[in-house]
Amino acid sequence: MSGLFIKTLHKIAEFYDFIELQKIVWRLKDYGDCVPSHMLMAVSESGGLILGCYSGDQLVGCAMIIPAYSQIDGFYHHSHILGVHPDWQHKGVGLEIKKEHYTRAQALGVKKVTWTFDPLLGPNANLNIAKIGGIARQYRVDVYGDLMGGSELVSGIPSDRFWLEWLISENRVIERMKDLEKPESVQPEQDLEPVNKVSADENNLQKMESYILVNDKDRVVVEIPSDYQKIYDTDKDLAMDWRLKSRDMFREYFKEGFIIVDFYKVSKENTWQNYYLLEKGTEK
Repeated sequence: MSGLFIKTLHKIAEFYDFIELQKIVWRLKDYGDCVPSHMLMAVSESGGLILGCYSGDQLVGCAMIIPAYSQIDGFYHHSHILGVHPDWQHKGVGLEIKKEHYTRAQALGVKKVTWTFDPLLGPNANLNIAKIGGIARQYRVDVYGDLMGGSELVSGIPSDRFWLEWLISENRVIERMKDLEKPESVQPEQDLEPVNKVSADENNLQKMESYILVNDKDRVVVEIPSDYQKIYDTDKDLAMDWRLKSRDMFREYFKEGFIIVDFYKVSKENTWQNYYLLEKGTEK
């Protein structure tokens, strides 16, 4: 993106800017749940990456990537934070940070990156799944609990998350990273009849009425709200209803061996609809 540049953060003053951006992005009332400067320094000094995306002197995006290890995967990366200033959201900042991380991870020989994201947030799914080729096969309940900083972004709703796997050495990811000009609104070839029934309530907010569990197909489609943040900001009870119903649905499908492999943001008149594509598990 023109006018933006990304660099590694090392200095305490840069970490203070990182902390301020966390507070703004997650609408925190205080600094209680911000990653502190000493932790940012520790990650930086122990093989992790603290990245800042700048427009001039302004920090508009940030990421904290932690080195990780498991007996199955060996050395990999876990991206714990990716934040974009509200004035810069939906302008490709998050994608630029992911591209930079991809380049650096490849240079380090990293084959896998993990992180979490809210299953009901379409913009996050569009970036993580559709654009850069992540997959999800684990659903984790209330991962972070209530934020100590009193977030006005997510407070009162269980912090359920997908555990995303970005297999950056696999062809699926390599091909998507080569083709990052893919338009956001993509009409897939397969049938888009979702397994869950979504309608509008009296305030024209989307609600999920029901879902079915399909066992005789290799592919299924699930619809999520076109704007879950708007639902949360308008009707907390409806936001909670979406959380609980979608939790049950996704966990059932994951238990049956389905994996989320794609995401579609489909234009419809003056709005759009958001869909996940799930396939019977074949990914490594």
